[in-house]
Amino acid sequence: MISFSFIPKNGEEEKFLKIYEKLKNEGITGIETIIGDHLPLESYEKYPVKGVHLLYYPTWLEFWREDMEKVREDFYDDEGILNYYRSFKKEILLETFKKQFEDAKKIKAKYLVFHVSHVRPKDIFTCNFDYTSIEVLDETLKIVNEVFKGDGPLLLFENLPWPGLTLKDYELTKYFFERVKYEKKGFLLDLSHIICTEKNIKSFQEADQYILNKIKELKELNKFIYGVHINGIEFKNYFEKDFSNEIKEWSSEDRNGKFKIEWEHMKNLDPHKIYRGNLKLMLNDLPNLKYINLELNFQSLDYLEEVVREQLNYIK
Repeated sequence: MISFSFIPKNGEEEKFLKIYEKLKNEGITGIETIIGDHLPLESYEKYPVKGVHLLYYPTWLEFWREDMEKVREDFYDDEGILNYYRSFKKEILLETFKKQFEDAKKIKAKYLVFHVSHVRPKDIFTCNFDYTSIEVLDETLKIVNEVFKGDGPLLLFENLPWPGLTLKDYELTKYFFERVKYEKKGFLLDLSHIICTEKNIKSFQEADQYILNKIKELKELNKFIYGVHINGIEFKNYFEKDFSNEIKEWSSEDRNGKFKIEWEHMKNLDPHKIYRGNLKLMLNDLPNLKYINLELNFQSLDYLEEVVREQLNYIK
């Protein structure tokens, strides 16, 4: 099953469906989407939803541990905290994910995507993290095992370059996976996220080999990689840049100014470009792959068809 990432907006349905009908002839079978408050749930029933990417809080561990001193370091005041979490109580995280789980079932999603990661805003520049991956995994397990119970879609855990699930460490990956109680579980391999963990990669050819090596190093766990996010980066040695000016500017800004700098940084780090490597070789190395999702950046619906078609050329 090949899908692409798409978040519906008001007024786009007719134009989207015309484009989608053409892409179906190229092998596209649906979309992976995010359920949010911008549209009523029933609106999603008009779209060919196959996967739901659950909401992601990049920064959540301090809030979950109720370390409000650190929370205020990152969000400054009550307004900032409420804008981000919508509550001062940690239980809001459980409530949010439980509602997402139920909503995804209502629109008959085949699979869910859950990010297993944590990073504080300042650390995306320095990579001097306050927490280890095992700490993030342990706290994530508390949420996952409380939220996902009973029957439901396949739950896929996505790798990120921050502390948590990177899919680079076999023992840590096994530790986490064995402790998830939800039965219908697996992994989703995000290509650009795993590339971002190795700053010395200079080309898609090197990226191909690096990813193939990481798949092999997961040993028997690679049979649980049921999904892939296909996307690429620009290989401009962005990680090797001196970010001292960005950090200085970031430190002097208010919360809104900081967010703009963080967002620009993340777009440079993970721009969701077309992956121009040997995808057929890579995908064939995943024995139980079920869901291929093209997670690509497009500026508008006018560019959607063009971007999806170009990426498909590297799969067919």
